[in-house]
Amino acid sequence: MARIGFRKAKYNFHDGDKLKEVKEKVPEFEKVVDEKFAPNYANAELYANDGLAESDTSFIDGTLDITIADDEDKFVSEILGNSITEDGEVTQNIDDMAPELAYGHIIPKLYNNVHKYKVEFFPRVKFTGITSDNKTKGASPEFSTSSVSAKVMRLESDFNGLKEGDWEKHKTFDTVQEAETYLDGLLKPYTP
Repeated sequence: MARIGFRKAKYNFHDGDKLKEVKEKVPEFEKVVDEKFAPNYANAELYANDGLAESDTSFIDGTLDITIADDEDKFVSEILGNSITEDGEVTQNIDDMAPELAYGHIIPKLYNNVHKYKVEFFPRVKFTGITSDNKTKGASPEFSTSSVSAKVMRLESDFNGLKEGDWEKHKTFDTVQEAETYLDGLLKPYTP
């Protein structure tokens, strides 16, 4: 199936062995321009008797880069663990600790002229920084954006209904409403 877009990038913060309680709706990234995910796999091989005897290509971690149209201070300081005052002044300190969160999105797909909606979900993500490109305004205005980067990690213990070692979950739906309901369920505290 061909990917033909990007919708509903949502997140929620870890709170012990589950996700935080959601008051009204699951928090959402505003205006995502694009996203890139690059997994990092082990590449270990054991040779014996002049041949390959064992190999390991298990998941180690991954890098998630999200380009956003607006690097709104309250949102960015929250996911990076920076301090922000009531009047909106953000301070970054070397001792800041970004919180762990769960993150997911919906990818519209097209196959044989049929639309589908794939939810991709990462239960353990930690944002590591923000970058931006800025340049002077020329004869024609050009837009610039900012990117936030995150480390995707495996779960170290059972968490929010998932088991130790899980690092990604996905499922494809016929409608965007079904996909969003599923994604919202993954981003709320698990109740058996």
